[in-house]
Amino acid sequence: MDTERDLEALCAKALELGAYKIGRLSARDVVIDPRVRMKCSIPLCDNFGVNRMCPPNVISPEEFAMALGAYHHAIVVQFDFAMNQAELQKRFGSKSLDQLLVDESYSQIMRESQREMSLAMGKLEKEALYMGYRFAAALAGGCCCLCDECVGPSSGEKCRHPFQARPSIEAVGVDVVATAENAGLEIEFPAKKRAVWTGLLLVD
Repeated sequence: MDTERDLEALCAKALELGAYKIGRLSARDVVIDPRVRMKCSIPLCDNFGVNRMCPPNVISPEEFAMALGAYHHAIVVQFDFAMNQAELQKRFGSKSLDQLLVDESYSQIMRESQREMSLAMGKLEKEALYMGYRFAAALAGGCCCLCDECVGPSSGEKCRHPFQARPSIEAVGVDVVATAENAGLEIEFPAKKRAVWTGLLLVD
């Protein structure tokens, strides 16, 4: 198995799937900070306890850190928001990002863009599995939005997309900003000019 070649192939596949920036790093440089998970409940996120892929329905940062310790390689994958500045200007005029975030039509476009990112990360994980990396695992930025409304843990219903749903990267305590920086990428937080979705692929 030529790991270096395979990692390069996975980066190329990520671009093929719509990513616009990729950064490789050692799994040791993925930053776990329990304060990230804390921010899911302070202030309380709408998805807390509701979405199956969000806290407290996913593994804890401590459990994730333990598993992460067995990995060697990681790839940070960034997906640009589906609409560029010219398209945003044409559709929404001179609205600020704060104004756009409460616009229902903008939210729907964002949701679809996020869904595409999540599905792409799943495909990237599958590609790594086919290469022989049986512990390959992908995490997606933000809450899972494959369904318009999650069945939730209290409904008794099973997840509608068990092989596509991905835990929120923040839910397991990953400091996305610090991890991206370790991979040579930048994230504007909070976003003021553009939205960027960030995913993480662990390879081993």
